[in-house]
Amino acid sequence: MERSLTSDDTYWNTGTRLLHGGMALTVSFQLLISLIMESPKPGRVLTSTQALSFELHEWVGLSAVAVIIAHWVWSALLTRDDSGFRHLFPWDAKGRAKLLAELRQIWRFQLPRGGPEGGLAGLVHGLGFLAVSAMAVTGAILFFTYPKNGAKTPFVGSVADLHSFIANLAWVYWYGHIGMALLHEILGHRVLARIFLLRR
Repeated sequence: MERSLTSDDTYWNTGTRLLHGGMALTVSFQLLISLIMESPKPGRVLTSTQALSFELHEWVGLSAVAVIIAHWVWSALLTRDDSGFRHLFPWDAKGRAKLLAELRQIWRFQLPRGGPEGGLAGLVHGLGFLAVSAMAVTGAILFFTYPKNGAKTPFVGSVADLHSFIANLAWVYWYGHIGMALLHEILGHRVLARIFLLRR
């Protein structure tokens, strides 16, 4: 893990930063374009804007799937510091101790610093990662099974409903994640520079 002189300025490794940036861009695009997108339905004629937004949602969705798969591989197999699975799913003794210590901080109305060494931040990242992964899986299934005329089978309809439900969870996470990042910045924790800047 790349580190500056103090633990407060711990930086994420470059691979994690790039993959986080890719997920931030693709998932944000998918959520935002869904606000204007209309999916094909029997008897519905889409406008050019609606048709284009649906096509973009499909193809950017595949890009998101690729980034998410790469992130899983990176976190599970290639990351050699604490920013991988031990950060996203802090269930070992060290992770549980971190979580308890940070929950005590919150009980005292203190915001934990987060970043690569944050237990609670890692857990929240892990839950968000699971949500966008589930959204990507259901979206990929729809890409290959959704009929062009919009006449959905019961299976496709169920997957589409699940995809929409998970997307609502992703919206909640998106707002919360951005809000907490801004709160950390206001408190001087410099989380944005540590995840988005490739150089210190």
